[in-house]
Amino acid sequence: MKRKVALIGLGRIGWTLEKDPLRYHPCTHAGSLRSFEGLADVVAICDIDPRHIHAFQKWWPAQRQTFKDFAAMIQALDRGQLDIDMAVVATPQDVHTTQAIHLLKRNLKDVLIEKPPGENRQQAIRIQKAWQDSSSRLWINFERRYHPGYAKVKKLLHSQNLGGVRSVRGRVFSGASPIHPGSGPLLHDAVHWLDLLFWFFDLPDSIKGIVQRDEKGLERSSHLLFQYRDFVATLETGARSQYFEFEMEIDFERGRIHCGNQGFRLWKTAASKRYSNFQELKEASFPFKPGKRNPWKEMYSRILKGKADDYQKETALQGLKTVHYIHQAYRL
Repeated sequence: MKRKVALIGLGRIGWTLEKDPLRYHPCTHAGSLRSFEGLADVVAICDIDPRHIHAFQKWWPAQRQTFKDFAAMIQALDRGQLDIDMAVVATPQDVHTTQAIHLLKRNLKDVLIEKPPGENRQQAIRIQKAWQDSSSRLWINFERRYHPGYAKVKKLLHSQNLGGVRSVRGRVFSGASPIHPGSGPLLHDAVHWLDLLFWFFDLPDSIKGIVQRDEKGLERSSHLLFQYRDFVATLETGARSQYFEFEMEIDFERGRIHCGNQGFRLWKTAASKRYSNFQELKEASFPFKPGKRNPWKEMYSRILKGKADDYQKETALQGLKTVHYIHQAYRL
């Protein structure tokens, strides 16, 4: 039986990035759902801008219910005028927490929300409480977990073929402009970096650092240190850059991995050609098949096929904890 899906939010991550010819596809929620038309029907869409609804319907023509107001959609759901078992919340971060909570209270089979799961720790707690009281499965869109390159990094970590981890360094710079003191590159973009850090290494023992703000209290940059038992991870972030950078570098006893939006690279120790009895890093191949497994399709395959072992509750819990660590950093 096909899943009946409501898509809330028809902006960039909702669907319009599918028009970018340089990206792999699908790269949005709608694009992913469209690639699984045999498993799911988008039976309802919701956006406050009627132009977005019109453009979406032109891009993907189908008979579906349309809503310009989220409250009206919830009302239709409560009255039995809308039949869905899955909702995708792709709206801006200032509204999607409340929307996610409303949907969790309706006990849909699956609720997928965009990051971050809450603009502050209190909102993350509210989402977690609503989820605990619901029969819904909660998914948070940290799509890099489903990318074959990052999956290969995690596999190499567990193999310990490169020895123990000695340090982790990261940089996340974006053009995102903070809209209030509780937002900025940490919450908007670095939340993905932190999710990877916690996915690779679990939660840290402690966090230290500094968050630099402007005269309005808005985040300009940060330098954070995450203390683990055997190493320290550092992260630098910056707002209002005229470029986007998302990189992580992991140093091992016998090698180094660089991963991020610039790609994936691997170095291993080898005898130096410049100094006797010295070891140096020599670049090695980092083979994986990027076209074999699109991260968006992989994520949606797990959601739509509904296999019990494909859902890891800890993943969503960790996503909620990520917000806690970000706001712990904001208090530094």
